[in-house]
Amino acid sequence: MSQTNDYPLSAVPQSARKGFWSTAFVLLGFTFFTSTMWAGGTLGTSFSFGELLWIILIGNLLLGSYAAGLAYVAYKTGLNSVLLGRYCFGEQGSKLADFVLGFTQIGWYAWGTATIAIILVKLLELPEAYTTPLMIVFGFGFCITAFIGYQALALLSKISVPAMLAFIGISIYQGSIDIGGLAQLSNISPTDSMPFAAAITMVFGTFVSGGTQATNWSRFAKSGRIAVVTTLLAFFIGNGLMVFVGAFGAMIYQQADIVDVLVAQGFILIAVLMLFANIWTTQDNTIYNFAAAGCNLLRTDKRRTITVVGRPLVRY
Repeated sequence: MSQTNDYPLSAVPQSARKGFWSTAFVLLGFTFFTSTMWAGGTLGTSFSFGELLWIILIGNLLLGSYAAGLAYVAYKTGLNSVLLGRYCFGEQGSKLADFVLGFTQIGWYAWGTATIAIILVKLLELPEAYTTPLMIVFGFGFCITAFIGYQALALLSKISVPAMLAFIGISIYQGSIDIGGLAQLSNISPTDSMPFAAAITMVFGTFVSGGTQATNWSRFAKSGRIAVVTTLLAFFIGNGLMVFVGAFGAMIYQQADIVDVLVAQGFILIAVLMLFANIWTTQDNTIYNFAAAGCNLLRTDKRRTITVVGRPLVRY
């Protein structure tokens, strides 16, 4: 099978396995997601800064451990999420899981495409009539890297992940100045309340669906150590950072989304760049997941065709 088709119905051979940084960047790009920040924003108004750090630590350690366990299985077998599902649900039963996982990803893809169009129109003060055309453009545009496959996802993530980390660093630095130092966060009192267990559940649930399907990329790892460590890095540190950023913004600016925070801080250009990097690196992974599920459901290795077919479904 052609390496460019990413082996949708077979194990990844050793000749196509990837190293640490390639795997890490792809997984980190996947976990840098806007909705996770919104969950963090809810936590930021419900707990003190010290309690918040413990919740992020415990919740993401549980999430990272779950995803890392699956990652090791994916490395050993070379199989993606839906192929592994055949062992759990059987040849026919796995098709139901394919359907659920595939259309869950289409829902996320539709949400992300609409989000970037709406926010961009608002940020750039464009006419409202531009919203729908932009949704169409972005809907097809985000498919490009997923259509090409793992190599394109890795290239995009190697550019976007360091850029996003820099943008987040700038925002946190400015936020620490605006609040009078990070130590002042401890003096902010919660305005809402939430049980501690519910908060940990929220952190775990922010991206557990993504953790389940991260095997689509961890199966490319050259070793079990690479698969486990990169997945922990993405879901413990990466997802944890997104939760922290959302809470940080909510505590200081009453805004959970890093894009809104950057705008409030006066960094309009950085906000636009962050918006594109954040959404694109998740969108291409999302439609890639849909294609993997679709290939197993239809028992076809035409991953690129399924990727293109999935895009029109977003409209409905």
